[in-house]
Amino acid sequence: MQRREFIAGGIATLCLSHKAFAVAESIVKPQLQVAATSPWLANGVAVTTGGALFLNFPRFKGHQNSPSLARVTPSGLIPFPGGNWNGWKPGNDGHDTLVNVNACHHFGDNLLWVVDQGAPQGEKPSPGAAKLVAFDASSGETVKVIRFDEKALPAGGALNDLRIHGSSVYVTDSGLGGLLIHDLISGKTIRRLSENKLLRKPESIDQKGYRGRILEDKNGKRPSVHSDVIEVSPDGKWLYYATPTGPLYRIPTASLHDTGLNNDALERRIEKVADIPSVGGSAIDAAGNIYLSNVEKRSVDILLPDGRLETLVQDEKLMTPDALVIAEGWIYVPAPQIEYLADNNKGKDKTLGPWKIYRFAFTP
Repeated sequence: MQRREFIAGGIATLCLSHKAFAVAESIVKPQLQVAATSPWLANGVAVTTGGALFLNFPRFKGHQNSPSLARVTPSGLIPFPGGNWNGWKPGNDGHDTLVNVNACHHFGDNLLWVVDQGAPQGEKPSPGAAKLVAFDASSGETVKVIRFDEKALPAGGALNDLRIHGSSVYVTDSGLGGLLIHDLISGKTIRRLSENKLLRKPESIDQKGYRGRILEDKNGKRPSVHSDVIEVSPDGKWLYYATPTGPLYRIPTASLHDTGLNNDALERRIEKVADIPSVGGSAIDAAGNIYLSNVEKRSVDILLPDGRLETLVQDEKLMTPDALVIAEGWIYVPAPQIEYLADNNKGKDKTLGPWKIYRFAFTP
């Protein structure tokens, strides 16, 4: 991959250079289709190789009367995997139930991975409640549960999203800012770049909604979500990350695994990829093209080599577009309306069900 770099503020600023140019030039703007409808706020979707869909439902304030995870069937949504996992109620410690699932993923091996923050929004999780769980996507059998001690996930940390490459599970912490790396073979977890300034929301940038509206609660407090978006390059050499306000950065995964490098040394390995608008989620394809859900434009964009975003699809229905999934010629995108939650909308929850998950045809 060719690249052009210059140094700005001590950080290498990178311009991607791959076949995104050809992609952008050949785009015929696609049309949205409804892939699934939910009576609950859904901000994540997973699609199996066979086309089965799963949705996750975070328990934001005012949105706690839902299952945490469900499978989409012709007759409606069915809580998944069933049993105790879907039995959380207020007062439950969340150790063996799904409490506040912020993401779900399928990586092609028949496992459905979920990221459970372990407590409803604004509450402190009980010890061991914040976890990653892998279920057999067909049977619902629990295959693996990964929990974190206070060294890996300190108080105030919040598991946000994950990606897997080889035996490494990469997780963003949006509560404090930081990266967790869990090795599936050894069972060990390391925490990297904890509370580093380049993994925390820049104080000079506000998180925005549609047409640049600044998000804030009834008291004028603005959200401060830290490292959130995460991708790993197809060859596993680079980890990309961003806060919801940007910028988008990348760092060599080899550096993250090198425990001989401290935070200061790691920071020097970080490269700025591009400034981006407020985003909800991302995806990366087999060629390394990066896609972003643009909250300010209600669009799905592709990042071009010069740092510009080329719009693939733009539609008023994409209210706070979130986690993107590329599967068998389709890009799936939930529209959870997060910008209209009370904490983002001056104290007034103006979300309105049913919630939709859309998809559009696209082949890079």
